Amino acid sequence: MDSAQRKIIEELYFKMFDILMAYARSNLDNEALAEEAVQEAFRIACQKPEDLCGCPNPRGWLMQTLKYTIRNIQCKRDAARRFADKLIEEHGKMVYDMEDEMDIDILYENIADLRDFKIFEDAIINGYTYLEISQKYNITVSACKKRMERFRKLLRKKLKL
Repeated sequence: MDSAQRKIIEELYFKMFDILMAYARSNLDNEALAEEAVQEAFRIACQKPEDLCGCPNPRGWLMQTLKYTIRNIQCKRDAARRFADKLIEEHGKMVYDMEDEMDIDILYENIADLRDFKIFEDAIINGYTYLEISQKYNITVSACKKRMERFRKLLRKKLKL
């Protein structure tokens, strides 16, 4: 990204942030998740400065990017909820008491360590955002996403879903 592109993105950030946040809030009903969506839209803009700056309507490009980002977030959350529902349906009622590690180990046959299960529970059952989870466990957002991905893969494999 050259300095002219950086300046355009910076100006768009200051002009569009509040508008994008309002749109994201109205579609996601969660302040932290809305902020993640807007940040992701700007991250994409920073990765594709030629596309954004070469577009005749950069504001429209950014808004469209946010819409796709929101749709992706909603699809991932819906898929995760369906997965959790299927898991609950096929393998009985889940135990949510995180203080009793033995019950979780018995129920899930040691399919994941307790921390990864808690991350899964916080994201899917409690509806926390990756940012909130990463702050709770003092890990990066990308580490949180990776742990969720690995946990889902392991869970599917062990439960043959």
